[in-house]
Amino acid sequence: MGVEVVSLDCGDTLIYRVRDHHLVIFDILRSLGYELDMERVRYGFEEARLWWRGERRRTGRVWDEEARISMIERMLSIIGLSCTRGLASTIGDLWLERAEYRAYDDVEPALETLKSLGYRLIVISNSSSKRSLEVNLRRAGILGYFEVLVSSGSVGYEKPHPEIFRIASRLCHVQLDRMVHIGNDYEDDYMGASNAGMNAILLDREGRYADKNCIRVRRLVEVSRIIEKLC
Repeated sequence: MGVEVVSLDCGDTLIYRVRDHHLVIFDILRSLGYELDMERVRYGFEEARLWWRGERRRTGRVWDEEARISMIERMLSIIGLSCTRGLASTIGDLWLERAEYRAYDDVEPALETLKSLGYRLIVISNSSSKRSLEVNLRRAGILGYFEVLVSSGSVGYEKPHPEIFRIASRLCHVQLDRMVHIGNDYEDDYMGASNAGMNAILLDREGRYADKNCIRVRRLVEVSRIIEKLC
């Protein structure tokens, strides 16, 4: 019984951010009539992100749309703007609309090869919602390759929690041991998938995990030959 489904992480595996988040938000605030120093916005964004990381550790909250709006509210407060829920929601919608993402150069060749070999392709991502995942993949021009999108913010579990991988298995109607997950984070992607009972491959574009004893590739186009061996 071989691999039927190939699952991929999204951010920094399939796509990368073209502009830093604080630059996008700076432009949004200016378009809404707020004249602010860019450094002030950067500081506010970074402090709000630190707050969210602490909140996640303290409460176990999952990064979802509600958390995203809460972080924006915190950022607005830090930079001294009178914050309303409506303003934070507007900024959140515009942030999703104006964020710029591109696919890595090796992504489409890798996806084309995997498709041609008969594998079903899905995405498992720690993203705020399925909608945001769809928007970002569409903007990068690769949404059409995937039949299932699993977003942590929509299902309520984040990688490396095994349940997010189990949910993907149920949605695909395929057993976990007939799936392989590929991602760029050792704990979230490689260990998360392995502990859930999936095959796993670590995409290590920058060589950060050379000391790890795991199946590791530097480019996504390398994965098809490894998956073929799993079969």
